[in-house]
Amino acid sequence: MELEKNVFQRNGTHVEFPTVVSENGYDNTDIWNNIILDDINRILKMYSAYAFSPSTDLEGVLMPDTLNISYEIKRNDNCYLSILYIADFYSPYAAYPTQLIYTTNIDLKNNIRIRLSDMIEVDNSLIDNITSWEIVNKDINREIRQAIMDYIMGLGNNILLMGFESADIISSDNFLGIYSYMTSDRIGISMSLPNYLGGHVEFEYQRHS
Repeated sequence: MELEKNVFQRNGTHVEFPTVVSENGYDNTDIWNNIILDDINRILKMYSAYAFSPSTDLEGVLMPDTLNISYEIKRNDNCYLSILYIADFYSPYAAYPTQLIYTTNIDLKNNIRIRLSDMIEVDNSLIDNITSWEIVNKDINREIRQAIMDYIMGLGNNILLMGFESADIISSDNFLGIYSYMTSDRIGISMSLPNYLGGHVEFEYQRHS
């Protein structure tokens, strides 16, 4: 399926997102593109609460908020479209810049947005097995990996399970910032982390079906 990049830019906000090109016999491109646009709007809403206008005595002193969103296509075939968004945000009112991950997964046969719970069983066995999944982030050494796993497991099984149950909801209800994606043979999970651990981490595991 052919995709083209679209760009939205206003003040300090720069957003790149894909659009499905209507060709090759696809009749549902409007549905798919509306799903993508809905998710982009939800992501932007996540940052609207942090958009403060500086007081007059600070104008010209503090730089404005900046939000840059780019994307990667993780899967694109006749069954699924999986998009991973990288959101880099800076506010002069924040202690440090942040980078967070969001995703959109579309079941092209049923014309619906799907979540992690539609791909795999979200239960205690998922929590038990997460430590065996492969961390795919670059430049993570053994010490940082262990610190990440210690942080995740330190949240406790109940908190983790609730977090995974709310995965892929683009709102504050997704309190652990868990988003999933698909490749041709793997499932990926991104989880938000404290800034000192890198802001987010991505795990992948081999699909068996």
